[in-house]
Amino acid sequence: MTAVAVEDDPYLLPLPGVGTLVVPPERVCASHAHLNSCYSHGSWCLAPLIENPSQHLDWLHWRHCPSVLVEEIKLAAWCLINGRLRPTFVQQRGKKGGNGSRLSEQLGARTVHFTVGEWTRLARWLAKRGVTSLAECDTATLHEYAKLLAVERPEKLKPGHTKESRGRHEVLADLVALSRLWAFDQLSARPCGIGMPPWEAVGVDDYLPAEDGEEGVENSREPLSPATMGPLLIWALRFIDDLAEDIFAAWAETRCITETAEANTTNKDGLAALHAFLRPSLAGKAPLPASTTKSSPTLARQYLAARTGASLSQVGTAADTYELMKLAAERPGPCPLDTPVTGTIAGRPWRESIDMNETPELMQYLGTAAFIVCAYLTGMRPEEVLGLRAGCCPDPEPEDDGSIPRHLIRSHKYKGVLDREGNHLPGGAERDVPWVAITPVVNAIRVLERIVEPGALLFDSGIHHLRRTVSSTGSLRTSSLGRRIKKFVAWVNNEAVRLGLASEIIPPDPHGAVGTSRFRRSLAWHIARQPGGLIALAIQYGHMRTAFADTESSGGYALRGRSGIHDVLAVETALATAETATDLRDRFAGGEGVSGPSARRALLTAASAPRFEGRQVKADFARKYLARDGAVLYDNPHALLLCLYKHDRALCAKDSKVQAPALDRCVPGCANTVRTDQHAAKLRQKADWIEDQVAHTPHELGKRLRANADQLRSWADEHDRTRVTP
Repeated sequence: MTAVAVEDDPYLLPLPGVGTLVVPPERVCASHAHLNSCYSHGSWCLAPLIENPSQHLDWLHWRHCPSVLVEEIKLAAWCLINGRLRPTFVQQRGKKGGNGSRLSEQLGARTVHFTVGEWTRLARWLAKRGVTSLAECDTATLHEYAKLLAVERPEKLKPGHTKESRGRHEVLADLVALSRLWAFDQLSARPCGIGMPPWEAVGVDDYLPAEDGEEGVENSREPLSPATMGPLLIWALRFIDDLAEDIFAAWAETRCITETAEANTTNKDGLAALHAFLRPSLAGKAPLPASTTKSSPTLARQYLAARTGASLSQVGTAADTYELMKLAAERPGPCPLDTPVTGTIAGRPWRESIDMNETPELMQYLGTAAFIVCAYLTGMRPEEVLGLRAGCCPDPEPEDDGSIPRHLIRSHKYKGVLDREGNHLPGGAERDVPWVAITPVVNAIRVLERIVEPGALLFDSGIHHLRRTVSSTGSLRTSSLGRRIKKFVAWVNNEAVRLGLASEIIPPDPHGAVGTSRFRRSLAWHIARQPGGLIALAIQYGHMRTAFADTESSGGYALRGRSGIHDVLAVETALATAETATDLRDRFAGGEGVSGPSARRALLTAASAPRFEGRQVKADFARKYLARDGAVLYDNPHALLLCLYKHDRALCAKDSKVQAPALDRCVPGCANTVRTDQHAAKLRQKADWIEDQVAHTPHELGKRLRANADQLRSWADEHDRTRVTP
């Protein structure tokens, strides 16, 4: 195949030659330039299009494409990577045209991989029908194929297979991929002539399954249960705050042992010390220092060399002479380090000594713990956490008045980052608004900065794979971290059993594995659902909703001005308020009384409240739902009341423009208050508990406590007098 001249059309591409690079130089990311493939290769690496350090390096393997169609699909794929759709074509369709699909002029590696994969599936379907050229795939054929996509990808349909409808967003993605095949074919110097997809003319709705509510939702992943997330976070923070120094010291000694063993030279003193060290094991049944491998214990040669001063060759000779390998397998012993143990768990040292063999795993668990802390206590997406670099969170300079500002994290976002023309930016872009880091997150970042070099990725895969050298560039992958979290949980549970801490065992989550993508949803769930609402994590985990930014400008429940974690917060809060209204409706219907200035208004609101059980909710719907001033019912267990929030009546919002209640500063006597019989009972219980403390409290403080108890009882009595019942 040779290049030929084409007409003077800047968008029309020449035919590639056998040695033509797959990714053009202007699109190659420098870190992966050496992986660029040639057109004639049987597999194409898409790594040159990737700058996101946590993204998997995808390949296009042409052996998966039918031989009769592979050359046409291959040429179309090259055009997809090298070409740009004409701006007039994109503008006619708009960013999101009437058919609901989106076409950018150029695509990122992930979309290229998916798109060519869909083309390959189409080619296999066509080949089974005897089609030998894409020119035979006309509009009618694409219509037939698209109808099958609404049920299942045709190649997956088997005799007796139960057909289950696919989600709209899945089918839409497939149809957009097929539209790209038609669009980019028109840029080729040798177009195959595939027919125009019918949905380009009549719209896409007829080819999509019925609306299922899944597209664009923020609650498509289940949050981690509090029973799982609580001890998981406790152990992650424990690693960062209590165990990190011991682990770093042990790792430094382990590396020193390795270096010393490699540097030792053959000498008589070392040989004599080696024999003296081995004498008890050879004379009796004392264990030998052993290293653990995947198969069985083996002699810890480096440990023996470093401890005795013998060379590795002398240790090897002794091992052959005395069959030490066999003895080590039969009687494996520890390799204790001299590093003193200073960290504690439950008030006592967590180890008598650290074994050299466990230091790589402990370093891995330390990195995993740091990821858990950063991912959960910031609300970042996993790929944003994995894209952080050393130096991303510098210590702030003191203000003029001597106060210390919050730590800020400068990070890159990758999801949906486009240039002005709507094309994917492989390197992402720095966030306009930095993340605010609370102390546990800062500590976790400082730990990671001690593991990697200055300016390096905090989760650099070459550094965090401690036992082996890896060829991949960038950061750890989310799949790798998922496995590491699973191992971390297993280690923690074994340690909890060993230390007798049954209450700190991490139970399995009812919805499956602790995936990296579930931390964002879990954070929003805890903020919206835990007692105290806004201050829930400030009390329990040291986190505040206001840490995302100033409360007045971005901390509101119905925030619209900022995307990201606030979308997830809006969804969780909408779900929580809807459940609160449903609960009030059910309690009232069951005979429970309701009181307060907003009691009747709350009952009307509850009567018309939607039920969301089992539903997935979009962020835009959640924001609109929460923006209904005077029609959203918030639960405030901390104050033992419900709040039917109406801004102009809210005593907590006198000087605020935020259209949401400040549940951390609820004011008695507010016109938005609602109470139930259950609240009245809890008010009396709390009053009784306070009075029990009076007997053990100094006189003046006791008087204030008794007055507080009397106030609680008066609110309960007022409820009884004014309650409304069915």
